[in-house]
Amino acid sequence: MILFIYVVKELLFPLLLSTGVISTILLMNQIFEFIPFLQSTGVELNVLFEMIVYSLPPVLMISVPISLMIGIYAGISRLSADSELIVMRASGVSLTFFFKPVLSVAFVVSIFVMIQTFYLGPIGVTNLEDLKFNILKKQTRLNLTVKQINSFFGQKLIYIFDQSDDLFKGIFIADWKSTKNSSVIEAESGKIYLDEVKHKIIFRLNNGKIHSVVDDDGYRIVTFKNLDYDLTPPETENQNVPHRFRTKNGERGSKMDTELTMDELLVELNKLPNNVKSYFEYVDEFHARIVTVLSCLCFAIFALPMGIYNPRSPKAGNIVYMVVVLIIYFLIYAQIRSMVTRGAVSPAALYLALLFVILNGLVKYFKINQNIDSLFYYFFVLRKQATKR
Repeated sequence: MILFIYVVKELLFPLLLSTGVISTILLMNQIFEFIPFLQSTGVELNVLFEMIVYSLPPVLMISVPISLMIGIYAGISRLSADSELIVMRASGVSLTFFFKPVLSVAFVVSIFVMIQTFYLGPIGVTNLEDLKFNILKKQTRLNLTVKQINSFFGQKLIYIFDQSDDLFKGIFIADWKSTKNSSVIEAESGKIYLDEVKHKIIFRLNNGKIHSVVDDDGYRIVTFKNLDYDLTPPETENQNVPHRFRTKNGERGSKMDTELTMDELLVELNKLPNNVKSYFEYVDEFHARIVTVLSCLCFAIFALPMGIYNPRSPKAGNIVYMVVVLIIYFLIYAQIRSMVTRGAVSPAALYLALLFVILNGLVKYFKINQNIDSLFYYFFVLRKQATKR
């Protein structure tokens, strides 16, 4: 029992350290995306902290399984490099024993990842989207001031001559990024409406014209009586949103699949027939979350033998091998996910990536446990030298 606790302790520190480092790196990308948004809206930095909190569960879904593999490799490698592993094995401790603390840590981590993946991650994504929309609603009403050029998220300039309650009068909008061709819109009046379902901010304009450049030399004027102009900043990630959550204009129609908890995902699955595109996309997301949880156990089994020191195999070789296997794993995983969403293969194919990792780990463990490398060295190297003599 003491030995079990000692090995677990040696695994925890590198696990926590690598989780912190990887999570921080991934969060930095989120922070750099949030800063322009916050600068445009003018809100305080405490909102940035709130955004980071909501972004943390989805980040942990990615960082923790990889950190577990790194932590187990680093912990076992240190025991092996300090000859503690040799002493333990010499005193009668089987190599199989180390699966107990390793899998125990992996099981606890997988429970943590399951909570993040099934519930906290989707809730965090939902709360983040709601928070961003609430900021937009508040700042849209506050920042549109009369007789002043309003720069709206670097995408458009809005000038308003007069305002009566919630009615704006004399409106000019210069839009040069959200459309293919730059355009200028003039309108007699307009009001702002909020679409809570689609998370859209609509500027409903009345009696105006759209001046736009066509090709290189052309010029076009379109007259309108009523125009719903979208003030919502464009989302560059929108192309990655599953087709079932996008309208023809690319706007968000309801919750994305990453915002659905596991229970909600099952409810949606039961509503759909099993021969439509949406069904395959839901199935893909459902099984992908299970694969994420199981990856903790598979990465642990793979990392255990990789951390055992072999004087004839340099550490750098094991690290490079781990990186290569990890890259191949994600390539297989991503390719199969795209095939599952098209209904080309069964969702069971998603587990092939896990099988690839665990087989690599078990083969490596078998070679170490049976001392195959030493046998190979004896039969093919020492015997060859003896023959020459």
